[in-house]
Amino acid sequence: IIPADGGGVTEETSSNSTFEVLTDKEVKSIIQLGQTVQDLYDGKPQDIEWTKSMDGKFSVVQSRPITTLFPCPNVSMSPLQVFFSFNVVQGIIDPIYPTGQDVIKRSLLGGALRWFTWGRHGNTGEFMQTVGERLYINITNILRNSLGRKILTNAMNGIDPASLVAIKELIEENAALDINSGVGLFGLLRLVSLQIVIVPRICMSILFPSWMRERLIGRINKFVDSVEEKVKRTDGLVELVDVQKDVFMSFFPTLFPHMAPRFAAGMGPLGVLGHLADDFPNGKDLVLTVTRGLPNNVTTEMDLKLWSVARKIQSDKTSLEHFQSTDASELAAEFLQATLPEVAQCAVGHFMTEFGMRGLYEIDFGRPRWREDPAPLMNTLKSYVEINEENAPDLVFTKGEKAAEKAIDELGKLLNKPWLVSFLASRVRQLAGLRELPKFTIIRMMGIIREKMLMEGEKLVSVGTLDDAKDLFYLETDEIKALASGKLADSKKIVSKRKEAMAIESRRTRLPRVITSDGFAYFGGISKIVEGANVLSGEPVSPGVYEGRVRVVHDPSKTKLNQGEILCCHGTDPSWTPLFLSAGALVMEVGGLMTHGSVVAREYGIPAVVALERITERLQNGQFVRVDGSRGTVEVLE
Repeated sequence: IIPADGGGVTEETSSNSTFEVLTDKEVKSIIQLGQTVQDLYDGKPQDIEWTKSMDGKFSVVQSRPITTLFPCPNVSMSPLQVFFSFNVVQGIIDPIYPTGQDVIKRSLLGGALRWFTWGRHGNTGEFMQTVGERLYINITNILRNSLGRKILTNAMNGIDPASLVAIKELIEENAALDINSGVGLFGLLRLVSLQIVIVPRICMSILFPSWMRERLIGRINKFVDSVEEKVKRTDGLVELVDVQKDVFMSFFPTLFPHMAPRFAAGMGPLGVLGHLADDFPNGKDLVLTVTRGLPNNVTTEMDLKLWSVARKIQSDKTSLEHFQSTDASELAAEFLQATLPEVAQCAVGHFMTEFGMRGLYEIDFGRPRWREDPAPLMNTLKSYVEINEENAPDLVFTKGEKAAEKAIDELGKLLNKPWLVSFLASRVRQLAGLRELPKFTIIRMMGIIREKMLMEGEKLVSVGTLDDAKDLFYLETDEIKALASGKLADSKKIVSKRKEAMAIESRRTRLPRVITSDGFAYFGGISKIVEGANVLSGEPVSPGVYEGRVRVVHDPSKTKLNQGEILCCHGTDPSWTPLFLSAGALVMEVGGLMTHGSVVAREYGIPAVVALERITERLQNGQFVRVDGSRGTVEVLE
C-alpha cells in the first residue's frame, strides 16, 4: 500500500516471491514496539495495528487487549514449565472460587504432597498455578524424573488421553524436558515405606474384601465425626479457618494409606482380566461389562435414593401434580420454607440430610450446596417423576447386575479359567465401587465446615462488613482470617473485583488441557472425522450402541434431560450423575477410561465416547445420532 498522487493510496502486488517487505532490523523494531505497547497495558497481550511511513518510521494506529487468548502462568518463560489442568480432570469448565482454590492447593493436594514427600514439598501450594481463575498443576519436575514420567504417562492414558498427546509432543520437541533425575535414595526410602504399609493391606483386601471394606467405611465415618466435633468447638472465623486447614491437610495422611489398598485390590483384578482377555475380539467389552451395576458406590446409591424420593412423589397425587406444574426454582423456595406438599417435603428432607452437602462442581469449596440452593435437585426430580416403571432406575441397575453376571460367565468360558475369572471379578465387584468414596468423604467434610462458615459470615453481614455471607468465598483463607481480625481493609471492594473477574472468566467455553510457561496452550481432543462419512471418532469407554436425540448440556442444574436422550457435555462430576439415569448414551469433550463420566456410564450400562474435541459445538440439540461405545464413534444420522 503506497501513497497515490493527489491523495489516497494504491495497492501494488509483487509477483517476486523473494521481494523483501521488511528488513530484519525493521522486524526487530516492530517487535520492540509491540513489547513497549504491551508493557504500557500491564503486560496484557495486545492486538496492535501499525504503519510504516515513507521515511521508514513505525507508528501505532491502535491497540486492543486480546481477550480470546488464554492467560499464561505467572512464572518465568524460561526454562520451560508444563502445567496440566485440574479443572479438566474434575470436569469443571467454570472458574474456581478463591477460597476453593486455597483449599485445593494448600490443604488437600498440598497436604497430600507434603505427606508423600515427608514434608519437603506442598507447604505453600506453589506446585499449582491459578490461571484464568482455574487451577493448573505444574508437572515439569515429574516429567523430568524417570519414574515420575512413567507413572504420569500411564495414569494420563486413563484420565485424559488427549492431554497425553500434548505432553508427548512437548517432550519430543523440548530438550528442557529431558530426564535429569531418577528415583534417588530419598524416593526409594519413601516408596519402600509406603509399600510396607500398603502391600499387606492389599493382600488382606483380596482375601477378605467385605470385612476390609466395612472397616474402611467405619474408619472414614469416625474421621468425619471428629471433623464435625472440631468444627462445633470453634469460636469465630479465625479458629474455623485453622481447623479447616488442619482437617483437609490431614485427610490424605490419615485415610489414604487405608483407601489405596482397597482400590488397588478392586481395580488390580480388573486390569488382570483386561490383560487376559485382550487377545479376544469381544474381550474388552466383556471386561468392561463386569463393572455394570457395581455395588458399594456412594454416588450410585445416592441416585437410587433420589429415585426413591421420586417414587414417593409419584405415589402421592398432590405432590405429583405440584411437581409437574411448578418451576424448579419455585419448588426450591418452597422446600427451604417447608411449604412443599407433606409427602414431598418429608421425602426430599430425608434425602437432604444424607446428601444435601453435594452440588455442582462440588470439589470447589466456594460452590453452593443442594441444601443451600435445591433448584438443581428439583429440576432433576421433575425429570424423575416422569420416568415410567419400564425405565425405572432400580430396574436398570438390576439389569446391569445381571449383565455383569453373564459377562463373568462368558469370560470364564472364553478364557477357559472360570474359577480364576470368578475370583477376580468378585474382588472387582466388592471393592471397585469404593472409587467414589474419597471425594464423597471430602465433600462431607466441606459440607460441615461450609455450613459453619456461612453462619459466621452472617455475623459479618449483620455488622456491615459483608453484603452477603457467601461473599466470604471470594476471599483467600488468609484474607478471611484477616477480615475476622479486623485487619483486611476494603473487603467489599476486593469481593467486587473478584466477582467481576470470575464473571468475565465464566464466558470461556473451552479450556486448554495443557499450558506451558512460554504461552503454548493445547485445547484439542483426539477426535477425528472419518473420511467419507459424517462420523467423529474418539475414545471408547463404555461398550454398546445407541441411537437417539442429542441434548447438549452445559449446566445440569438448568437442564431437564428427557428419558433416552443422548447426554452431550464438556465433562461431568458426581453432581451430574442423576442425569445418567435418564440418558441413553454419553458423549464428552474430555476424559478417558477412568474419569467420572466414563466409569458411571459403564456402571449404568450406557454407551459412551469421550475425548471428542468441540463435540458440544459440533452436535446440536435434537440431532439424531448413533453412539458406538465399543468402536468409539459418533455418527450423525440426521
